[in-house]
Amino acid sequence: MVSRDTADVLELKIQAREAVDLAMNGRWEEAAAVNRLVIAASPSDVEAYNRLGKSLLELGDPVAAREAFQHSLSLNPTNPIARKNIERLSN
Repeated sequence: MVSRDTADVLELKIQAREAVDLAMNGRWEEAAAVNRLVIAASPSDVEAYNRLGKSLLELGDPVAAREAFQHSLSLNPTNPIARKNIERLSN
């Protein structure tokens, strides 16, 4: 029998994969929505914040993208993806 915690982790992995697939196909609004679901279920998911930031950049919302990347950095101050994207937004 699979525990509830294990099922939750598996579901988050499936959603993360779905978000990546959506982004790879340029379906940015859907990718952002899925990443928001992942964040709601797992607020410390650094990668979900990075993916959300990228989606928001592609949707033309640099302010919200910066917030997502900054939240990623608050969870992991050495995160190179978030750092690189904040630098790009600053230029």
